[in-house]
Amino acid sequence: MKRSHRLSCRTTQSGAVLLIGMIMLLMLMLVAVGVIRLSMSHTQIINNEQVRTEADTATNYALDMVLNAPANTWDGYRNAGKKEYINLGTSVIADSADVSVAVTVNNLTCKRSRIIRNSEMIKTTGSLTYVPADDSSCFGGGGSPLTIVDPTALGPPNADSLCANVLYEMQATTSDPKLLGAGATVIQGVEVRRGVDALDNCD
Repeated sequence: MKRSHRLSCRTTQSGAVLLIGMIMLLMLMLVAVGVIRLSMSHTQIINNEQVRTEADTATNYALDMVLNAPANTWDGYRNAGKKEYINLGTSVIADSADVSVAVTVNNLTCKRSRIIRNSEMIKTTGSLTYVPADDSSCFGGGGSPLTIVDPTALGPPNADSLCANVLYEMQATTSDPKLLGAGATVIQGVEVRRGVDALDNCD
């Protein structure tokens, strides 16, 4: 009788240890799955952030490229605008549509303009009155190297010159499939000197 009682206790104890072991194993599996899922989630967040950064970089680069071109070449960016292809250099250095991100540069608008007065550009050195070469076109001069002017022929100093400071605003947008659906929109303004004929397109 005593033997059978001992065997019964051992069997009960062995079953409890097995049950506890299985519970511990299940808990370890749940912890491991949680760690893996958390790691995958962090990786996805980092990938999304990288793609978003690339989209922002592409739109800013496209705007910089266009705005650094002469202002008289901007007319194609009004309304629907046109696409610029930006190679971020992440895989292939050579430019092509296959490895570049398409950025739409559009909505060129004139936000503000101010005609420059004669007195703002005329310089005087001793008895010599002149206009610097960069401003000579505002007086119809060739700008090589400067334009000598006769103050009495220009009219009053507060009279208008042939130039204006114009504030433009332009928008760049990208949603290229290469960026996995990430999109970015950047609006930037720049003030440039234009001839007064450019004011016809200002609001």
